[in-house]
Amino acid sequence: MAAPLVVIAAGSDSDMPHLETLKKELAKFKVNSEIRICSAHKQPARLEALIGEYNKATQPVLLVGCAGGTDALSGTASYLATFPVVSCPPDGMNNTCLTNPPGSSNAFICKPANIGKFAAQVFACHSKEISDALDASIAEKINKLLAADDKLVGKTGSSAPPSSPFVEMAADAQPLVVIAAGSDSDMPHLETLKKELAKFKLDSVIRICSAHKQPARLEAVIAEYNKSTRPVMMVGCAGGTDALSGTASYLAKFPVVSCPPDGMNNTCLTNPPGSSNAFICKPSNIGKFAAQLFAKRSKDIAAALEASIGEKIRKLEQADEQLTKKARIE
Repeated sequence: MAAPLVVIAAGSDSDMPHLETLKKELAKFKVNSEIRICSAHKQPARLEALIGEYNKATQPVLLVGCAGGTDALSGTASYLATFPVVSCPPDGMNNTCLTNPPGSSNAFICKPANIGKFAAQVFACHSKEISDALDASIAEKINKLLAADDKLVGKTGSSAPPSSPFVEMAADAQPLVVIAAGSDSDMPHLETLKKELAKFKLDSVIRICSAHKQPARLEAVIAEYNKSTRPVMMVGCAGGTDALSGTASYLAKFPVVSCPPDGMNNTCLTNPPGSSNAFICKPSNIGKFAAQLFAKRSKDIAAALEASIGEKIRKLEQADEQLTKKARIE
């Protein structure tokens, strides 16, 4: 399989400094990228054709939507794509990336540095080079913290625990979505996520582990899934101050997406560099995003994704046809 690719898609070349920053952050993790310019407002047909082009790609693809103002680019791309789309707008905290309807499944990450790490987590199971760069990044920052603490207490020699080795995934390895919550009081939300994932033939498991009350256990759970022989995505479901997603996404070698039970939770959006969780508000869009992430891994998932995209477009076309027939009769 060809090397993974990140497509940095922007609505205007006026945002080139932001696009070049993203390209540099991705390169830190050995992730190939290319910049494309296509406006959803000015060139909608061309944008649709562009998504169709990457839908046919043989290598794993992630698209980063970089449009300011009303971000129609990410919403349109994520509706039509059979690969995952993440928004990282040039104007920062852009709420139009967060309020898309069901079907427009783009996730949101504010900081370019976290886009680089999130992409590495998406592609680490495809590439030893990317996996090694991700391991090095995680260990480097932990070692800096340990050295700072050692200096304060007059110690030396502390170091980060060894990383888990690169796992060569079998071609038929079935993806797994881990729905991780800080409390079983959120079970209705967790069960809704499980149902939305099942619509796309995705296997999922619910785990309960509080970042505040069980931090060591949470670290052990992340380490467990870092060694998995299955491709993994985690959905972080913690209300209030979402320490779960931030902690998990710092330590994980797989992507973490927050979908808090309390909806629009800004604590999922303001993590520092390194805590690379993306954010999706609607459980139905979690299902579709996971399907886009894993579509190349499973014919069943790919077929369910294609069916979902096609069904909603057919409904729109039928509604329009009924209205035009009515207009002709009148």
